[in-house]
Amino acid sequence: MLDHQQVEAVVACEDAQLVLASAGSGKTMSLLAKLEYLVLKLHIRPERILVISFTKKTVEELIDRCAISGVEIRTFHSLGLNILRQSGEKCELISDAELNDFWRSTLTNPCTEIVPDLDGLIALVRSFILLYKNSGKNLQDISEQLISNKDKKQLSRAKHFLGIINDVLPKYNNFLQSQNRIDFSDMINFATESVESGRGKMNYEYILLDEVQDLSPNRQRLIRAILDNSAGCRLFAVGDDWQSIYRFAGSDLDLIRNFETFFNRKTKRSLIETTHRFGKPTTKISSDFIEQNRLQVRKNVRASMHMRTPISIILSKDASSDVDALDQIIEILGVEYLSQKSVQIISRYNHDIERLKSSHINITPLSNQTYDINWRNTLHFEFCSMHKSKGITRDIVIVLNMSSRATGMPATKPLDPLIDVLLAPEEDFAYAEERRLFYVAITRAREQTFLIADAKHPSLFVLEINDELGEIYRK
Repeated sequence: MLDHQQVEAVVACEDAQLVLASAGSGKTMSLLAKLEYLVLKLHIRPERILVISFTKKTVEELIDRCAISGVEIRTFHSLGLNILRQSGEKCELISDAELNDFWRSTLTNPCTEIVPDLDGLIALVRSFILLYKNSGKNLQDISEQLISNKDKKQLSRAKHFLGIINDVLPKYNNFLQSQNRIDFSDMINFATESVESGRGKMNYEYILLDEVQDLSPNRQRLIRAILDNSAGCRLFAVGDDWQSIYRFAGSDLDLIRNFETFFNRKTKRSLIETTHRFGKPTTKISSDFIEQNRLQVRKNVRASMHMRTPISIILSKDASSDVDALDQIIEILGVEYLSQKSVQIISRYNHDIERLKSSHINITPLSNQTYDINWRNTLHFEFCSMHKSKGITRDIVIVLNMSSRATGMPATKPLDPLIDVLLAPEEDFAYAEERRLFYVAITRAREQTFLIADAKHPSLFVLEINDELGEIYRK
């Protein structure tokens, strides 16, 4: 059943609508309710509605939960490929095997001034080209920005790298063309060009966009092109600026902050602030924490049920392991209790799984960088990174490695400047994206969140959300 804010978002029909919804507030439910309203109440034909989300998993979930048949529900890449095929373009997505063969035959000499080994160079070049194509930026402007670095070592490194890029980028594009292949970035960019030129015929009345906070510039341009070339087409976008955590992959939060400008449409902004996932004090702790950044949209998050979801801090004396702290949590809650609950262990990095290695813990890799944690052949938990945890709900969540060390949380290691130049400008607020990532971590649990913090060097985020502990460490 929808709450009053969800109903208002569903029935509003402006040229464009931006709905920002708090964690656990039913974003997917709202989007599907909007879809049903458009078809059943406004009598828009299902085939004239386009629903877009970012991953196959979320698209599959939308398809499973959608009660309306005939609606086009796609990922961006599926949409791009479909547009190209409808436009008569005969091209196929290049496979990972083909990409690996090309780069290993093209880049054969490691450049230790840039990265230590050849594998690292190939990964860096591939990331640069992907983000460059996604950004819509001019390569000359990027080059000028990189060589303006006053640090002599970084300047020399940038010049060497740009020499490689200027050599291999034309070869890469020629290879794709000769093989009648496109990569993921081309799929979006070529589809946008096809729509803008009129080759790709658009006939949509409504676009429903999920997870708008993850938009990158090239995906925004594709949506804008479809809107501009579908007479009277309207846009409904739902997401959460508090959960924007993919700057490193090309997303740009400015696309939400200046939504009206980028889409050139009068926009109604709506909020959905009732969470059905967690209760007090997590509602207040998480909101107060994220709103320290004044650039985040203000929300009055409240729980739909009278329930408590505490956040507990366990101090660990072992800087390299969280096993003793995990054992302590299990002792507190009890094996029988935990055996009836869903439990997720998360951490900033995938490699933090190493912090659980022990003679009484068996770790088994699952699919897509997740792991099964078998504790004494009695309890099973799942482990994933904080980024991977976005979208999940569990009864109990345990967060590892909340330390102020370089590999703790917030992460203090800067992005490679050769990559950072391609991304959205960093916000004028310390650890803005890391703050949003921690917000994601502490809003996954229905019943309780445990933070395992380094006793000698606790994370500044832990000190911030716990006044008493913060006061002790500030003395």
